[in-house]
Amino acid sequence: MDFLKPGTVMDADKIGAMIEKIASEITSEFSGRAADLKVIGLQRRGVPFGERLADLLDEKLGIRVGRGKLDITMYRDDIGLRKTLPVIHETDIPFDLNGTVLILADDVIEAGRSVRAALDAITDFGRPDVTRLAVLVDKGKHEFPIAADYVGTKCDAPTSCHVKVSWPELDGKNTIEFVEKTNNNKG
Repeated sequence: MDFLKPGTVMDADKIGAMIEKIASEITSEFSGRAADLKVIGLQRRGVPFGERLADLLDEKLGIRVGRGKLDITMYRDDIGLRKTLPVIHETDIPFDLNGTVLILADDVIEAGRSVRAALDAITDFGRPDVTRLAVLVDKGKHEFPIAADYVGTKCDAPTSCHVKVSWPELDGKNTIEFVEKTNNNKG
């Protein structure tokens, strides 16, 4: 597994290879339950990752994998601590979660707070048989006992660094950058 280092920029080809690796791992584990497989991307930057992952799973499994979007804003434990009101994004889960094999997709895991919030939110929509977490980057500074099941790359970064995943549909480019935080970039 590659380790992301400060100043690193990963391009679309490397990101594609990481998503391909994750899709292969999921396919290996759940090929016998392909019809039950669903992918939900966490708003905002987990959604494009989830879409790309689901597309690859479609190809590998020969079926259309269910896909959705989940906004976790109102489930976060810091909702009342922020200086500004959060932006609420769309939640769209167009299938029954009960009995599914659910893959939660997010771009970066650091503290684990977003994943904790996502797990709380999911329980309002149903009870999957199995829930797994796929992330592109594991920053390794977990505050909760939460770990990703599928990881594109890991990094051991000081808290002064930020991992930024950019997607063409959101940012006009497809990169992963590992940069020092500034006042405008608090991660």
